[in-house]
Amino acid sequence: MEPSKTSIGRGSVVAAALVCGLLVAGDLRAQGTQAPPPTQGTTAGAAQAPAAPPARARQGQGRADAEAPPISLIELQRLFDAYFIIQAQDALKIDDAKFTDILPRLKALQDVRRRHDQERRQAVGALAKLTAPAAVIDEAQVRDKLRALQELESRAAADLRKAYDAIDQGLDVRQQARFRVFEQNMERRKLELMLRARRAQTPGAAGPGR
Repeated sequence: MEPSKTSIGRGSVVAAALVCGLLVAGDLRAQGTQAPPPTQGTTAGAAQAPAAPPARARQGQGRADAEAPPISLIELQRLFDAYFIIQAQDALKIDDAKFTDILPRLKALQDVRRRHDQERRQAVGALAKLTAPAAVIDEAQVRDKLRALQELESRAAADLRKAYDAIDQGLDVRQQARFRVFEQNMERRKLELMLRARRAQTPGAAGPGR
């Protein structure tokens, strides 16, 4: 068996596997999926059907699941970034040698986006405090913060354009287009996963049957 994506590293592969598990588990919980009942009607089917775990064991598993600390959204983002990298090679249909060259550029794009997202959240958070209902408005300070936010957004757009250009230099036109489609699909999956994580961390969150 050939080593798979050795240039990415074992940690990223494990992270991608964890995200895949979270996605599958979320799908099963959202759909209320349960294990199929044992096959009936034939002796062979009955012999092969796995025995249901004792009620005490199921209760113990339920307690263990309930006591397990929920995964943080920051950690989930890191896992999804690794999952993104793993899936990119399949989406772009490129071999290991070429992907080794593209990999640092993909990570650079993620770093740029993550850094600017964090800076923008901080800038908007500062505006929220300055314009809170109970706050005394200092228009000059608010203008300064708005100007800083505009400069941040302009700088982010330039940095992202540079990161995309670096990636495009290693791809043909078809792969460049596939990468944009891949990003859109992965962004949708990330939002779904984030929403599931938030619901899982919210006590008394309404299930699909409520």
